[in-house]
Amino acid sequence: MNQVGQKWVLNNIVSPYGLALFSCAVFLSACLIPPSIYTHYMHEPDLMFLDPATILFYTLCVAAFLGGLWFFEQLFPSDRIVERKVDARMHSATVLLIPLAVGVALSALSSVLLVKNNPLLVVMLLAQQGGDLRGLDGSGIEFEGTLRSSGLFLIGIIWWALWRYYQSELQGWGRGAVKVGLFVAVLTVFISSSLTVSRGPFVVAISGMAILFLHRKVVTGQVSWSLVGKTVCVLGVGGALFFVLVSWLRGSVEGNNQVAAAIGYTIASYNRMAALLSGALHYQFSGKGIYLSNFVVFNNSFNRVIPFGKLMNAPDYFDWWMSEFSSVGRAGLDASMIYTGTFGDIYIELGWFTPLYVFGYGLLYGYTWRRMKEGRLIGILLYPYLAHIVLFWFGTNAVFEAITAALVADVIILGAYESLFVSQGSTCPVASG
Repeated sequence: MNQVGQKWVLNNIVSPYGLALFSCAVFLSACLIPPSIYTHYMHEPDLMFLDPATILFYTLCVAAFLGGLWFFEQLFPSDRIVERKVDARMHSATVLLIPLAVGVALSALSSVLLVKNNPLLVVMLLAQQGGDLRGLDGSGIEFEGTLRSSGLFLIGIIWWALWRYYQSELQGWGRGAVKVGLFVAVLTVFISSSLTVSRGPFVVAISGMAILFLHRKVVTGQVSWSLVGKTVCVLGVGGALFFVLVSWLRGSVEGNNQVAAAIGYTIASYNRMAALLSGALHYQFSGKGIYLSNFVVFNNSFNRVIPFGKLMNAPDYFDWWMSEFSSVGRAGLDASMIYTGTFGDIYIELGWFTPLYVFGYGLLYGYTWRRMKEGRLIGILLYPYLAHIVLFWFGTNAVFEAITAALVADVIILGAYESLFVSQGSTCPVASG
């Protein structure tokens, strides 16, 4: 690849194109794993190995995604990445620290209330019995009376503060204070995720920070293959250590269990997708919109405004969740691992019409990526999350979930906050994107 080509690839390393290429590589690697190795760790048949239907379906979905992205860019062409200057009406560090402090305080309060509502929570976690807190017998963590969504709002605040920190070029005490504030905020998300025995929020937070970090290096012309490699390594090691920690809290610490869990939460989803496509795997509550958005169907606040769950005759959340495990078990697969991947989830609802739906995702990504390149607040807050989803296409279809609603609320709240304390300065094109 010539120098111009390498520069283009680096400038698009965190674009939807670059991230989709990475996820395609993961998928193809999964389809090439020898069945003997896969079955040894997962104790289930390897249905995805060079499976034509699985490869065709995934290829059609990726093509539809990129097609939607390309179509948006043709409608609204813009190939420049913009450096947008911002000027605070008081000390920049103070402007950044106030939302961070509020977000940390609310999330910490939620954790305190969680421990208060669940007196044995910390003891069970330290005794490596966290798996019982998420057991299939109906036991679980009592969230009633806590500020459960506060951690999701905090993730958006972290991303906003990090990007504005990059733009502010703070020096002296302000620079150090904001760094400490960001560290405390990330630590708060870490503690919250650990208490709920959930890998999701912390992994979303750090992957979004990595996306913003690399994009900032593109904006400043400092991106390089060495930097990308180091960032991926740091993110991978950090994510792996947190994965091991949560496994330890759940009581799964043996080497083979760790490998099986790592496979189960990643590429095993493509094996379940292969089972879906072959007709071996059927879900009891397909056709009710659940796999397009859990949030829309089950969120109480949303359904008070629009009773979508009632309109779709949705089941009780726990009944649906239990059915996931039994459905996978009846298909002859490991019933403890239920992910079917982003495309697999959509297939449960739409079948082979899934690529048409994914084309819409491409349009959405085209819009948020454009806003990200322009340095707009909605892009800064929404694109890192959507980028995370592409990196984790082997996870769930999480585009329209609670965190999306929280990030949209962050856009509105922080936008109003910035209108009071921040003024937008000049813009300057800095790179082709």
